[in-house]
Amino acid sequence: MSNHRVAIVAGARTPFVKAAKAFASLGPAALAKHAVRGLLDRHKVDAEGIDAIAFGAVVPERGKPNLAREIVFEAGLPAHIEAQTVSSYCITGLRTATLIADAIANGRISAGIAGGVEWLSGSDPSTFNEPSTGLSMGEHTEITGKQWDISRARQDEIALASHRNALAARERLAREIVPLDGIAGDTGPRSDTSLERLATLQPAFGAGGTITAGNASPVTDGASAVLLMSEKRARQEGRAPLAFIEAMEYAALHPSDGLLMAPAIAVPRLLERTGLRLRDIDLIEIHEAFAAQVLANAAAWEKGWKGRATDPVDWDRVNVNGSSISVGHPWSATGGRILTTLAYEMARRNARYGLVSMCAAGAMAGAFLLTRE
Repeated sequence: MSNHRVAIVAGARTPFVKAAKAFASLGPAALAKHAVRGLLDRHKVDAEGIDAIAFGAVVPERGKPNLAREIVFEAGLPAHIEAQTVSSYCITGLRTATLIADAIANGRISAGIAGGVEWLSGSDPSTFNEPSTGLSMGEHTEITGKQWDISRARQDEIALASHRNALAARERLAREIVPLDGIAGDTGPRSDTSLERLATLQPAFGAGGTITAGNASPVTDGASAVLLMSEKRARQEGRAPLAFIEAMEYAALHPSDGLLMAPAIAVPRLLERTGLRLRDIDLIEIHEAFAAQVLANAAAWEKGWKGRATDPVDWDRVNVNGSSISVGHPWSATGGRILTTLAYEMARRNARYGLVSMCAAGAMAGAFLLTRE
């Protein structure tokens, strides 16, 4: 990145809760403030030492166009903290991390907070169709699933693994979650999920489809925040980095190639630029917008559809703590959740390499490589 290595020091988030339920009366600013204050308080961070905050939201809060700046004031943070708000669909959380990481890497700041929030209780997600095509993400993914011959059975297997892994990881994930309004954990993971139950669900995007409420991410409220520091600053404060941001990559393609297929470009490009093979990666986090999208992108990597063909995906290394299908997907908050969960898991296992792959509306994607070298 530069002469200044960027360390992921800590992360925190609200529980992720189904929209129109427990957090329906809160709003974006309240959720974001809780995540940021929880991050600072839980990890005993002096807010005077924070240089910048970048925060994102796809659905803005009325009257607060620069939500990041309002978080500074509402969370009682020092007024000197610079703040900017970002909106880039589901990769918003990665974009905010990139802004802070770049500023640290270039030596402009030494510590900052990146994050995102989505309060979908206040909107109708069904109205968020792709502007260029008029189709929803689900409708686009049905097309992709057919093009890549993704079976309903395999999608349900991915969904079941997500729930089982998230349930098994509840204790580990608790260190990331700051309880709110009496809720201490994500409400999405289901202990009663089975392949038999998933098979009974009806297609969500037309008869004959394969995407259901069971193998797609739910509509969710939540916020996440990640503390980034230069390695020097972290060491000076006696903070052991969880992981370092080694490289980042973004990509885009035309929606006709697959609205959620840009990871097929971003991931191979990132691996090639860093001289790594997929088999070198210890832990892989693939955002589960839909199980069909996860499987289609994995197939594209292996085939070499938009870049150098990768090794086969080792599914035992993928989303080992669950992901968006089970945990939930508050759009702008998901990037911060994934970075946090991956960094903590890498530290727990002392893993060398971790990979993040995220698709987004607009036919875009982001990929991060984390390392503990």
